[in-house]
Amino acid sequence: MDQKPYAIYIHGVGSGAKSGTKSSLAHYFTEYEWINPEVTHDPYESIPLLNEWAKTFQPALIAGTSMGGLYTLYVDCPSAIKLAVNPAMNIETVLRKIGYGKYKYLCERENGETEYVIDEAMARRFIQFRNEHEIIKGVRNMAVFSTADELVGRENSKKSAAVLEKLDFEIYRYDKFGHRMNEQAAKKIVGWMRGA
Repeated sequence: MDQKPYAIYIHGVGSGAKSGTKSSLAHYFTEYEWINPEVTHDPYESIPLLNEWAKTFQPALIAGTSMGGLYTLYVDCPSAIKLAVNPAMNIETVLRKIGYGKYKYLCERENGETEYVIDEAMARRFIQFRNEHEIIKGVRNMAVFSTADELVGRENSKKSAAVLEKLDFEIYRYDKFGHRMNEQAAKKIVGWMRGA
């Protein structure tokens, strides 16, 4: 049996490699062999790691949600389809909205960590990284924005969509999910990707 092409899923801030969102995508996108690296809140650590995974696995698709959607935009893999769902392009705004402090991860982390800290230093790392790096497009580029995203917010989503539209991303909006992707959104995304 032929090896399926790989797809990489990149999780959000409070998640990890065992994210349930990857399972939802894998359920609907069965044509791919899904792999999901565990990333940190530091883009200077995470993007080089993701670039290594992309180089090793040569994925046909890179998908990410929230912080993972942001990271998807910067992974150096121009031969892949890029799918960013609710990308937190101004993640410092999101972090400040959540509030500085200590939080529990939503799933078990491979490195055993159970908590993470949001602080101003984290926000500033993202700002610095964004100012120093350019978005890298793929062979096809899609961005999905929830019109009911309670975390990023409608105005920030509109601004992010406008930036990506100028870079020739296909922009999709959907009102049946919030910041976290759900089954309805996964089904809708499958339809958009397959032209249904």
